[in-house]
Amino acid sequence: MKKIYFLVLLVALSFQSAMAQNDNLKHPFEIAKEEGFGYRGLKKLIGMDSVYAGTFFESSYHDFLSVLYSQVGRYKEARHEAEAAGTMFVNHKRFAHNYKNAIAIPLSKVMDSIIENNRVIMLNEMHINPHSRAFVISWLEKCYENGYRYLAAETLSEQDSLLNERRTPLLRTTGFYSDEPVFGDLLRIALNMGYTLVPYESYDFNKREEGQADNLINNILGNDPEAKFLLLGGMGHITDRNGWNTMGRYFKEKSGIDPFTMDCALYFDDPYWEADSLQAIYFDLIDAMPLREPVIIYDTAKHIYINFTGMDATCCLPCTRFIEDNIPDWKLYNGKVLYTINRRFIKKNGFSEGCVSAFLKSEGEQCVPVDQYMYGKDESEFKLALYKGEYLLRFDDGKEYRYVTVTVK
Repeated sequence: MKKIYFLVLLVALSFQSAMAQNDNLKHPFEIAKEEGFGYRGLKKLIGMDSVYAGTFFESSYHDFLSVLYSQVGRYKEARHEAEAAGTMFVNHKRFAHNYKNAIAIPLSKVMDSIIENNRVIMLNEMHINPHSRAFVISWLEKCYENGYRYLAAETLSEQDSLLNERRTPLLRTTGFYSDEPVFGDLLRIALNMGYTLVPYESYDFNKREEGQADNLINNILGNDPEAKFLLLGGMGHITDRNGWNTMGRYFKEKSGIDPFTMDCALYFDDPYWEADSLQAIYFDLIDAMPLREPVIIYDTAKHIYINFTGMDATCCLPCTRFIEDNIPDWKLYNGKVLYTINRRFIKKNGFSEGCVSAFLKSEGEQCVPVDQYMYGKDESEFKLALYKGEYLLRFDDGKEYRYVTVTVK
């Protein structure tokens, strides 16, 4: 089967009829694909705002840029492109009245109970922000200790049939969203822990949600009827309430298993608001909190977790804080350390501006880098979040590569 880049390709296919009306205008997906996606695809698309302005592809252009920006560590730019695309974010006023009896409970107080009392846990993410991917990493060990042996991810491609044997994700082959370093590392960590990674994307886009549910049932429960698994899906696909024609609901109806579904993307973690996001999210009903851990919303009057997007619970991740100018705090997990790249090092080994990717030397540059960053010519230095060990650093100016081997201590 030819490479299918899941959600991004779905967007491209959905616009085929419109492309016929724009004979001289390519979909941004096609332009990025010609460059191999990644930094080079992004570089080719940057500055084409005027080309796509007022066209059928305008929203898709900004939406696609937001994903590519997030893959090279430019989270502020990713947010701005998502806004330009018209991506929906929370309307605080609309939801405020629903939280009059709400309190915030540290997730750590209920996490063990959630894991022990369920056999399928579905979490979601917003594709332009890797924070939720780093959050899922924190679930892996406890779930594995409680018998969870499978991790299903929407991004995974059936094409990478040797992923579970190789135990490391490949660029452009394992999946599209997994090209982002935190997502790639999530898969790498899960594999090393002993999880079997399971693709479940459906190629019948007319029945995509139902097809995803069928694939989960066939690919996991068909081989292991008593299996317990963790799933990471995009946005609202994991919704399992009646009235929602989503993968989560189809899975629940067809398998007879009621998954625990938790929304981690409704309240978008945005470090660029002037207000603290926790306080803003809870509409001033919850005082400023010193917690630096995820919280889950609980309704004291109804004695339930509350959620209004058809899931079982709502989780809010703590507002991102930057340790350094380009490093959010959630990137330093599993013993990662900061590795500094300054202008002197760049002048010797790289280009005045471009992108640097840090590949584990034991894996090589065909695998997803542990971290990467698109830097400008005016940045005197920046940081990468890396494990200790040997790395191949690849500098890319969009035309050529330069390499240097470094040791992170």
